[in-house]
Amino acid sequence: MMEPTYRLGASIWGFYGRRRPEEWPTLPDAVCAVLGVDSSLGVEVWASKALDAPPVADREIDELVGACEDAAFVSVHTRGAYWSWNPTAFRDEIDFAERVGARLLVLHPITLGLVDSSDRIDVPEILRIAEYGGVRGVRLAVENVRDSVWMLDRVLEEVGDDPESTNLGICVDVGHAHMSRDAGRDPVSNYLERYAGQLVHLHLHDNHGQSDEHLVPGEGTIDWPRALRTVVEIGFSGTVVLEVHPTLGNSASEAIEQGLRRLRSER
Repeated sequence: MMEPTYRLGASIWGFYGRRRPEEWPTLPDAVCAVLGVDSSLGVEVWASKALDAPPVADREIDELVGACEDAAFVSVHTRGAYWSWNPTAFRDEIDFAERVGARLLVLHPITLGLVDSSDRIDVPEILRIAEYGGVRGVRLAVENVRDSVWMLDRVLEEVGDDPESTNLGICVDVGHAHMSRDAGRDPVSNYLERYAGQLVHLHLHDNHGQSDEHLVPGEGTIDWPRALRTVVEIGFSGTVVLEVHPTLGNSASEAIEQGLRRLRSER
């Protein structure tokens, strides 16, 4: 098998998900912990400490900017408070991404106003927002959720399927794909192959096919040798982020370290 050409990173979400607020580190400390596992990693950050937590203060963001300077790359995930169609908030997230040096902003289809098949998305405004991101060096990546082939196809059909011209690509979340029933018996590989031409980013984590467990690769039922082989076969050379949560008795850093070992052993 050919050597992979993608770049590896890890999300800071595992330092906050399933943890009590009193256990939460600062955002810059979480970034430093990721880089403490492996200084060659990129990082994916949020503007808050948990999915629906309020944004942190400006001083902490300033410190986050400094911490991110040591990462191989930076990506941003749209925080839960902005999981709705809100053009002003959308631009705010792009501004945050630019501030921390991120080149990519990950969003769910709901951020584009797409939840139900009857929803009509505001294509002209989405294109203006994508252009706003492009001017600031921030590419947008729509992430698949469970059973979301129809959503991603709608976006590509209506907005455009060339990330170079639209500044909008696809992030395949392997864990979400594994739970899906809309892409055949091998949904992970099928999602990767279907969106190979638009793929700019990957989220990697494991589960047992029923719920979004965010397990370390190898702790669920995803066929990782096949999944990683597909990533190489489609020629993916973008960024890849481990989005794992620690299990009982494990720290977030240990979960990232275990995940990296598993991914690298499959190369």
